[in-house]
Amino acid sequence: MCLHDGIPGIIAVLGDGGNYALKYPDDFNTPAFPAGKFVAVSRFMGTVVMVLFFVIVCVCGIILWLKKTQNVSPFLISVSPNNERWVMVAHDNHKTDVPAYFVLQESLLNNFAKNWFTISDNILQNQAMWSKDCSRDSSECRENTGSDVNTCAIYCACDDRVFTEFEKVVLPIYSNLESEQSAVWTVESVSINPVDSWKFITQYGGKWRLNIVVQTDTGVVNFVGFAKTGYDALQYPKTMGYYVSEFYTYRMN
Repeated sequence: MCLHDGIPGIIAVLGDGGNYALKYPDDFNTPAFPAGKFVAVSRFMGTVVMVLFFVIVCVCGIILWLKKTQNVSPFLISVSPNNERWVMVAHDNHKTDVPAYFVLQESLLNNFAKNWFTISDNILQNQAMWSKDCSRDSSECRENTGSDVNTCAIYCACDDRVFTEFEKVVLPIYSNLESEQSAVWTVESVSINPVDSWKFITQYGGKWRLNIVVQTDTGVVNFVGFAKTGYDALQYPKTMGYYVSEFYTYRMN
């Protein structure tokens, strides 16, 4: 070991017979793992790639979710000619394709239940709605006239047996309420569901359960009903061939 300009060093003997003085610590600053820098850069780049991949997956998921939430789900709105409440006629699960005949039967029962449980403050409208002075071939039963007075509305939407039951059981009670109490009944809501599964409702009809809420002069009255629909395109063109073949209701309160 020698001193060179006051700095300790080591004399290295070169192969050509010369010598070279190694400076300390500059010539001794050799890393223990020369590949460490490359490995660190590789690890950093790998982490960045994984983070970017995760972000891309999240963005794709958000795009798919936004596209799914923007799907159009059509439904029908039933509006009565008497400026009453609008009623939405639609299936609860819009993801399921509902056949047209299912919606047509729902609409038929919705309007039929409203007409059945409505007592207007206009006696002439009541008489027209409850009337049987029509035939299956009359314009009232075959065409949508658009008139506010729905003449023969109950008769035109059901078969003769159902209307006969209405005449014998329901109409006398309504006539008494109308003449003696000036009663006014308004249907607030009608909930309609198949008795079994909606798959049992066919293009030729089916069995249904109804929950009907009626506002009367004495308060709100709840009815539960059961109905059966049939199909006859020749006799019931106004309702697209569908009619009510059975209709039973029971007061719940």
